[in-house]
Amino acid sequence: MPEASKPEASKPRTSRDLAAVARQLGREPRPFRVAARCPFGLPSVIENERARNMPTSFWLTCPSLVAEISRIESTGGVREAGESVGAEAVGAIHEEHRALYGTRVAGVREGGNVKCLHAFTALGLAGAIPNAVAEWTLERLERPYPEDSCCTDASVEAPKT
Repeated sequence: MPEASKPEASKPRTSRDLAAVARQLGREPRPFRVAARCPFGLPSVIENERARNMPTSFWLTCPSLVAEISRIESTGGVREAGESVGAEAVGAIHEEHRALYGTRVAGVREGGNVKCLHAFTALGLAGAIPNAVAEWTLERLERPYPEDSCCTDASVEAPKT
């Protein structure tokens, strides 16, 4: 399976990206930039335009990744990740996020709690804040992306290698 990628910093968001994110979210997205792409070239993580009522700077949009991480969360993954990484390390990630974006990860108010594996993983995949929670989560993914075609747009096939 091909690897996902971070976007080229100079590459603007396209109308295809906007349409893909709208399909992924099931609604028109707020203003964003593409922060990472799936192996099929579509957005997998977006960076939201800063907004007062939006505590999550980076949003995981790829339906396959969202489902895989939800599976991990549903089996106690949030607690396990917090215990494995440790409150001090998680707290440091929150403080780095606050310094850069004005809020803690996923809007956590205090302490070294993991609230949402999706948010930590989006940060890591975007390269915004590489972090141990994202690494812990990514190591547990069974099938992060489909093998043959994109989960957002079935007409997009896997690149030939």
